[in-house]
Amino acid sequence: MAGRARWWVCAALGGLLTMSGAVPAAAQLSTPLGDEWEDAFRWRSIGPANMMGRVSDVEGIPSPSRTFFVAAAGGGIWKTTNNGVTFRPVFDPGRVISMGDLAIAPSDTLQVWAGTGEPDSRNSISPGSGIYKSGDGGLTWELKGLERTQTIGRVVVHPTNPDVVYVAALGAIWGSNAERGLYKTEDGGETWELKKFISDEAGFVDVVMDPRDPEVLFAASWERVRGPYFLNSGGPGSALWKTTDGGDSWTEVAGNGFPTAVKGRIGLALAPSNPDVMYAMVEAEEEEDGSGGNGLYRSDDGGTTWEKTSDENTRPFYYSQVRVDVENPDRVYFSSTPVKYSDDGGRTSGNTTVGVHVDHHAMWMDPNDPNHMIVGNDGGIALSWDRGGNWLVPNVIPIGQFYHVTYNMDTPYRVCGGLQDNGTWCGPSRRARGGITNYMWATVSGGDGFVTAQHPTEHDVVWA
Repeated sequence: MAGRARWWVCAALGGLLTMSGAVPAAAQLSTPLGDEWEDAFRWRSIGPANMMGRVSDVEGIPSPSRTFFVAAAGGGIWKTTNNGVTFRPVFDPGRVISMGDLAIAPSDTLQVWAGTGEPDSRNSISPGSGIYKSGDGGLTWELKGLERTQTIGRVVVHPTNPDVVYVAALGAIWGSNAERGLYKTEDGGETWELKKFISDEAGFVDVVMDPRDPEVLFAASWERVRGPYFLNSGGPGSALWKTTDGGDSWTEVAGNGFPTAVKGRIGLALAPSNPDVMYAMVEAEEEEDGSGGNGLYRSDDGGTTWEKTSDENTRPFYYSQVRVDVENPDRVYFSSTPVKYSDDGGRTSGNTTVGVHVDHHAMWMDPNDPNHMIVGNDGGIALSWDRGGNWLVPNVIPIGQFYHVTYNMDTPYRVCGGLQDNGTWCGPSRRARGGITNYMWATVSGGDGFVTAQHPTEHDVVWA
């Protein structure tokens, strides 16, 4: 019986292929179904709720506010006003679900910017559709241009003038395009000026602003291209740049302790308590004398001279985030499989995210409370109120990324699927009374899930 069922599936597929070849070309033209057809469907979440999914960025309003935003790699933007107890989606009407970076205007926290297109260049990311702005705390959004930049690594807003915004646009991942570079607006996104362009294969992935003088910025360019089975990260287009006139002119930062060999991705951070202290997480080849290479670099004089303080830099294309403690310029955090921290500028380090999901891409430090921090990773977010000593993981945002989903013919039918870095799970499509609860979902395997298959008649048999 099982063999016969498999035969009928193959026959049906073969029949569809045969019919598609026999139908006249005119009859194969597609017709848009329209909003009425789409609105006829009623979507509901069936789970699992045992995890979240990959997070690109987290940005909050300084305490005593309890509001922060979560940008998902493939699930839009979510907002909480109660420190993560509950969330609601605020970007569903947008044209894209792949998010890159968020920024909240320091002088007007109702103004929120969203750069779309995930910059962590794995082979399963989706492109964005430009830069969006909200003037009402994320309730509504307006597209403000840069539609063809595809991926955005960082958005920075002027500390006192919310109309001045810089965007580090990384560009297409699967090939070259000219719509990339460091962009600036001085009128709230009505017009944009390309302040620094490198090449069609090198865009910008990070930018930081000196809070004492907003005309001083450091920006990191990154040359990278992906193919089906490879990632070329690094090249002559990757560099660290400095401007002292708001982006009108730039000087490359190289030498004096900073790598001069071929570089890849660079992550940047200034110490809030002393912006002369700067950290750079650098992907780089070694110099001829064996110095340099991947690691954490520190400058104590505003980027003039540098010292390598750590060799740690795991998977730079996927992590490369650096943050500095609000009060202590020697306490630095940098993303890796866990989040690492150091109390001596990087010379020694430890794991601060014990018991938290791995693969970190986002960190937010509360400017008004150095004990309060939020991290984002492949499994969602985690919150700490003691500088990373303990963590709360609120599994309440449905942003899991399924690679593949199957269902069987049971009653109710069961759904199985593999998620990015959150295993393979199976659960029911509904229950007789009430909603579906977590215990009804079962894990089949851990790590990265992918393709699943279910036996057509033996409903307890699953392949993953």
